[in-house]
Amino acid sequence: MMTMILTRNIKEYCATKKAHLKETIERDFPEGIRKPTLAVFQIGDVEASTRYIRNKKKDCEEVGINFEWYYYPEEITTEELVQEIKDMTPYVDGLIVQMPLPDHIDETAIKLAIDPTKDVDGFHEQNVGALCVGSKGYVSCTPLGVIQLLKRSGIEIAGKRCVVLGRSNIVGKPMSMLLLRENGTVTVCHSRTE
Repeated sequence: MMTMILTRNIKEYCATKKAHLKETIERDFPEGIRKPTLAVFQIGDVEASTRYIRNKKKDCEEVGINFEWYYYPEEITTEELVQEIKDMTPYVDGLIVQMPLPDHIDETAIKLAIDPTKDVDGFHEQNVGALCVGSKGYVSCTPLGVIQLLKRSGIEIAGKRCVVLGRSNIVGKPMSMLLLRENGTVTVCHSRTE
């Protein structure tokens, strides 16, 4: 029963959010004005990534955001990918490098190559630091979505004992920081937790 309520709440929230965003974009970017542009870089052929990017593309098209999808072969080097990111940055409003990356690519170098003001995934160290100290910045979307889902479902976080399973930089750590921001008491469990 709870799953049905949460699913309905998130679908309603997403529909409302998309409708509001579409209205805002139509109002603020009338005909002849360049609409916001999101660029997504995909490296290699990972089906889960392709499916995820396809969904991002669909969402962008629904609300009126320009979507640019760049595919690079798995053999691309860290240096080549950094240069591609730097070359694209002036022409887009948001930029995502789809994770995971092939093992030979330096993930930290890629995250740092993204302009923090265009890092909509919130992976740049500047955005991660902002999250840790409670400043403004981009936040990893899955944890932020979980917080919104809890709030929209009327679930109070303040004062609750919250357990986060996993300590990844993409979900676990940002999730724990967001729960702390909401005054939850957070325990993080991971592969070394007894």
